[in-house]
Amino acid sequence: MKHLLILLFGVLMIGSSVQAQKVYGTRNGKISFVSPTDEDVKAVNNEVSSRLADNGTLSFSLLIKGFKFKYAEMQDHFNNEYLMSTQFPRADFKGAIANIQQVTLAKNGTYKAFVKGNLTLHGVTKPITVNGTITVKDGKITALAKFTIVMKDFKIDASSVTDVVNAEVNCLYQ
Repeated sequence: MKHLLILLFGVLMIGSSVQAQKVYGTRNGKISFVSPTDEDVKAVNNEVSSRLADNGTLSFSLLIKGFKFKYAEMQDHFNNEYLMSTQFPRADFKGAIANIQQVTLAKNGTYKAFVKGNLTLHGVTKPITVNGTITVKDGKITALAKFTIVMKDFKIDASSVTDVVNAEVNCLYQ
């Protein structure tokens, strides 16, 4: 009986110290890109799903065909020749805010965020690090970041158009 009481007390103490994790999300985040050598090579995807947990865990997922271009021919080349979106339909990022201890998602403010994780694009997964900004205002969280993607790192042969693109992330979490 004594052992049962000790066990029950231990379970109650552990259970009371576990806090629920708050997870914020969006299904209409925005990721855009532009070639630094040709301003016409640009597109935007406004259908990005993302999750951000208060422990710093961060994920993004999007359909490659969700990128929209100014010119239909560019979109066709992007999907069929460069990204092969039928074969590789998604891009995903899974990682975390490395300096989450300096970011308070429950308090209004603007915070610098250092994000580390793995980006999967065109069937290739690579580790990336990105600097960004998180702004908290009245319970709503906005994440902004800019980074460069080198096409050959992801086995994308777009050398006739560009070797790199500058990507920008803009997500409003609820």
